[in-house]
Parts: sequence; C-alpha cells; structure tokens
Amino acid sequence: SPDLCVAMDVEVVSHLLKPFKVYPGRFYVLAILALLAIQQNVAWMTFGTIPDESYEHFGLSDNVITLLAAYGSIVFILLIFPSMWFLDRYGLKLTVVPSAWVLAIGSTIRCFVPDGHSWWIILFHIGHIMIAFVGIAIQMTPPRLSSVWFPPKQRAFATAVTTLAESMGITIAFLALPYITKKYSIHTMLYIQAEMSICVAVLATIYFPPKPSTPPSPTADQERVPFLKSMKLLLTNVPFLFLAISGGISTGSNMGFSSVLPIILNPTSGFTNNVGISSWSQFFHSNAWLGAISAFVGVIGGQLAGIIADRFQRKLKLFLIILLGISTAFGLYFSLAVYGYISGSAVNIFMGLCLQYFFTFATTPLYYEAAVEVTYPVPEGSSAGILATLSNIGALMFQVVAFMHIFSNAHPEKARAMVWAFSSLGTLSWLFLAFYREQYKRLDLDDEMVKQVSQWKEVNY
Repeated sequence: SPDLCVAMDVEVVSHLLKPFKVYPGRFYVLAILALLAIQQNVAWMTFGTIPDESYEHFGLSDNVITLLAAYGSIVFILLIFPSMWFLDRYGLKLTVVPSAWVLAIGSTIRCFVPDGHSWWIILFHIGHIMIAFVGIAIQMTPPRLSSVWFPPKQRAFATAVTTLAESMGITIAFLALPYITKKYSIHTMLYIQAEMSICVAVLATIYFPPKPSTPPSPTADQERVPFLKSMKLLLTNVPFLFLAISGGISTGSNMGFSSVLPIILNPTSGFTNNVGISSWSQFFHSNAWLGAISAFVGVIGGQLAGIIADRFQRKLKLFLIILLGISTAFGLYFSLAVYGYISGSAVNIFMGLCLQYFFTFATTPLYYEAAVEVTYPVPEGSSAGILATLSNIGALMFQVVAFMHIFSNAHPEKARAMVWAFSSLGTLSWLFLAFYREQYKRLDLDDEMVKQVSQWKEVNY
C-alpha cells in the first residue's frame, strides 16, 4: 500500500482526482459543427445539382462545374498540413468559428454574379475556394471535438454526427437546390444559401468554447504529441497506415463515384436528373432522388454504427470488416445490375446503390475513432487529417478523370466500366483492413487512470 502511494506522483494523483463532468452545452457545440458541415456541403454541391440552369444563367460549362467541385479536394490536399498544425496549436474554437465566417463570406460573394457569360464568374471560383477551405476544418475536427467534449461511451456517436452531417448536406443539395431554383430562381437559391451560412456563423460566434471547464474523461485534457513529432509517428505507424489506406480507398471511391453516376445512369438508360416526380417509376429513375436517398441512408447507417460502437467498445475492427464486406457485396450487386447480369431494373439498381452506401458510410465514424485509438497520444486532428487526405485523393482521381472527358455522355460505356473499378476498390479496401492490427491506446489509458484512482482512494481513505 505505501508503495502505491509512493509510485503515484502527487501531481498525477491531483489531476486524476479532479471530477470528470459532461455538460449539456456539448450538444450545442456538436450541433454547430454539424450545421457547418451540412451548409458547407450544400454550398460545395451547388452547381453540380443544377448544371442546365448554371449554363443558362452564367455560362458555366461542364468543365467549370467539375473544377468548382474539385476545389474541395485540391484545397484540402494543399492546406491540410498547415491546418492540422493550426488546430493542434490554437484549438477548436479558433479553427471552427473563423471557418464559419469564411463559409459565410464565400457563399455571399457568389450572390454578386449577374446573369450572362462574363468575367464576374471569377467570384464563383473565389467563393468555392473559400468554401473548399472550410471543408478542411469540417473533416479534421470531429474526433477532436468528441474527445474534448464527450465521455468515452459517447465518442463514436459524436464523431458519427459530425462526419455524417456532410452526407446530410449532400442529401439536401440534391433535393432542395433544384427545387428552389425551378420554383423561384437561381439567384434566390444563392441568396438563401448565403443567409443560412451567415446564421451558422452567428450561432458559432455566440457560443463555442475551446473546451469545457471540466474534462469529460482522463485523456480529454492530456498533453498531445507536438505536431512535427506526431507526423513522424503517424507515417511510421504501420497499423495506422493500413487503416488509413483502407478508409481512404473506401470513402474516397464513394465520394468520387458519385461524380460519374449521372453519366452511367444517363437518359439512354431511362434515368433523368428530375426532382419533380409524379409516380414511383419516375422516383426510381431519378438520379437526383437516387443521390439524395443513398446519402441519407448512409447517414442512418453511420449513426447506428456509432451508437453500437459506443455500446460495444474495443470491437471496431470486427465491425469494420463486417460492414465493409457487406458494402463490397452490394457494390458488386449494383455492378451486376448495371451490366444486366442480374435484373437491371431501376428498382434493383436503386436498392443496390442505396444499401452499398448504407454500409459504406456506416464505416466512416468507426475509421476515425479507430485511427485516434491506434495513434494516441497523437492529436486527434492529425490522425483524422491524414485519413481525410487519402479520401480526398481518391475522390480527386475520379474528378480528374471526369474533367479530362475520359467519361462523357457520348461514351457512357467507358463510365459504366467504372462500376467494376468501384467494386474492386471495395475489395482492396477490405484487404488492407484485414492487415490492420487494432489497438486501443486511448481507452486503455482512460481505464488505467480510473483503476489507479480507485486503488489510491482505497489506500488513502
């Protein structure tokens, strides 16, 4: 017993004896980051959801629309490393709140572009570069926020809410933007986006503390490894690299595949981009509804996976292998339906892609949480940043292919061939995951600290 007292440093004991507490305000902070993610993705998707109106009013060609979307991945890859350093150095508040105002400004300046084919469209490029910049904060902060504000048994849920808010933004973009544009005007749609972005920025400014006054767990306020050392640790951590490559392939291929989906399911196949529907047949033949519903079921899958992972901790690899395996199977099912090896009905294609997205996006929060666990005490933003970088590289590859017109409506058979690449990448991702050796360094430390405090109290009280 005396040995225990001597073994535990006085400063460590005083730190561990501090009460751990969770605050209701954590849900407000979580909601702000989720709203920011939703609005950023709506803004990022803007012109891709209304290509005809974009050309009619502003003269935006397919190449320009593809470039505006590609800024998301390009800016992320160029600025992710200084952004990870900034998050590590200055924390959540100084990362998220200014990002909200950058989104508000980027969305607002697009409203000043008049109709016509003019040099004013440079404002679209500036605006979308700013919107893309905000995507960096959205993709690298979720694990950091869940670690700082939430207890261990709510971390996966919190990470799921913020990471999957991006998919909810895509769902809203597919449905709301074409509807508002057709019913009112493209300018009204841009005004509404600017107003919503400003509202999110104001809400973030009103209340977004850097961290709670009392941490929710022993590891929440522990010192993390400095940035440069963390980069070295990440790039030499073999289990993390297997995990990150697997997650990057899986998430990136899904992000990028959506960019060629309207070409694969083109009008010659009986599919349209119409939002307005008057029958179930039109619903199942609408790319807009297919994109929206697949993204929405992905949100549901991710939230369910986050809740289950919180209840059954230390099972992340098992969950990932099961979910990714099922996702790959449905990806193959979708491919077979597109090529007619099984029934190629619209219902079959619709169901195959939606179920594939459901299980794929269910893995997203689990990848982020597993990355934090296997790399602790590396800052959460750094491990999440590397994972997101690989995802953006995967998505950018699809966008570059689309920009070079390798796939086009004139040659849909080339785009159809990508369904096999889509399915194959799922298998490759699964193989990398199989070689990942899971570790729970953060959970182990949380449990060990709680155990030491209990032992110390038994001896000294």
